[in-house]
Amino acid sequence: MDGGDGFRVGLLRRLGSVVYDGLLILALWMVAGLGFVLIGDLTGRALIPLQFVTNLLIAWAFLFWFWTRTGQTLGMQTWNIVLRDQAGGPVNRWQATLRYLVALAQWLIVLLAVFLGREHGPLAGIAASAGLVFAIGLSLLHPQRLMLHDWLSGTRLVRLPRQSGPRWKRAGAPPSQ
Repeated sequence: MDGGDGFRVGLLRRLGSVVYDGLLILALWMVAGLGFVLIGDLTGRALIPLQFVTNLLIAWAFLFWFWTRTGQTLGMQTWNIVLRDQAGGPVNRWQATLRYLVALAQWLIVLLAVFLGREHGPLAGIAASAGLVFAIGLSLLHPQRLMLHDWLSGTRLVRLPRQSGPRWKRAGAPPSQ
């Protein structure tokens, strides 16, 4: 047990949720990207920096919406994970935004490591990756094994007990047609 109201969430379950939500966010980026392609064709200018910022805002809006409403993105629902504050309550707006920003910084370090490895050789990429490994390694030192973005934002992931069957069968009501 995690000491709270659920089970500890393992790394594979977290990654499964990240991949699921990442695919959904990628689909949103593709729709927005189509708009940027159309604008670029009309104006003759590529708006790459604006598109990058827009993509970051789309990802934030997606995660912010779900985290502050139900505590679960669609990927988190699939993997029976819920996001809570340290007291077990719902996450507030500041916590959701801070969690996103710290997680974003960690992913940008990964991209920096890839870029440095490509441009300046593997040693530069390894050096940049060391910062990320250190941040992930900090979770091993935390008493509740919180990742850096959960630790700094005052949130935690909780694994919910497995539910059997669809929700409408558990509630005893027939599905709506």
